[in-house]
Amino acid sequence: MNEEEADFLLAVGARQMTREQLCELYGKPQQFDAFFADILRKSLMWKRNGAYELAPIFPGWIEVYGGGSLDDPARRRMMEEFAAFEDWLLRLNIPPVRLYMNHVNSRTIQQLPARMSVTVSRGKKSIALDEPITAEQAVTTAGEIMPMLERHADQLAVMNCFCRTLRRVKGESCAFDLSLEGCMMVGALSEQIADSGIGRKISLEEARRMIADFEQKGCIHTIYHYGMDTNQEEIAICNCCVDCCFLYHGYRSGSLSQILVKAYVMPEIVDENACVGCGKCGNFCPTEATWYDKKQKKLNFLPENCIGCGQCAVQCPFPVRVLRRNERQVFVRTKRRTHA
Repeated sequence: MNEEEADFLLAVGARQMTREQLCELYGKPQQFDAFFADILRKSLMWKRNGAYELAPIFPGWIEVYGGGSLDDPARRRMMEEFAAFEDWLLRLNIPPVRLYMNHVNSRTIQQLPARMSVTVSRGKKSIALDEPITAEQAVTTAGEIMPMLERHADQLAVMNCFCRTLRRVKGESCAFDLSLEGCMMVGALSEQIADSGIGRKISLEEARRMIADFEQKGCIHTIYHYGMDTNQEEIAICNCCVDCCFLYHGYRSGSLSQILVKAYVMPEIVDENACVGCGKCGNFCPTEATWYDKKQKKLNFLPENCIGCGQCAVQCPFPVRVLRRNERQVFVRTKRRTHA
């Protein structure tokens, strides 16, 4: 962002404004189209209900812009700076800071809507709430991703995953062998992403196939909403894994994390005897809410850490769990870092 763009955004403030109003505010109509195209390309503003408003810094200014091609020197430079910031968050996880952040976020989740929501899908393995998992049964509920895609069938786009792009910048690869493309935009934002060249339009059928493939490979479907408020309309679907995700990998590695989500389902262990102790559930759980203790030979579950992604059920080949509807707000407390 340059100084001219920063001054313009400060002048816009918290207002929603039409393109015509923004042009008048800019004051140079002959140059406005090129200037505003750059604003949209950098995802500094988003369109909503026929008007434009400032996008959040993250996700928004950083995540959306960072998902573009690394051939752009400015974008690569920003991602390198963000990689350094990610490492700094790990070092910052010291007792006073961690305790303070946990205290603040515990109060926040009691007073305000969660910042994002987590959904389940009807991928290659169907999941039925309150029933054993079978290949035939499936349900459609609030908090399920397929109906969300259907609502936005004409406005879907996909772009490179910010988190997997960040791994490439750091010279690392995805342990789950996920494609670089992964973040989906829905509604008006999908048009902006496609028009700016950061992403591409996709059909409903392609979106369904991608979601099913992502879920089987271990992705968590995290939904972002306007205003970072789960009561508002959804704008983006993050499909990321515990190896790459800035949020979930950060938590598992002991970084200073901020997991405040709205969850819709919770697994219940109904047949522990069916568990063979393979440990898949723990390997795929983003918040370490479930795992198999090989020493105790016991399957463990911490419901307070569960964000309802369903990966423990998707990855398990046996009828150990059922998913039950349980709509709630969840804050997963930052844990002590596991290494220096």
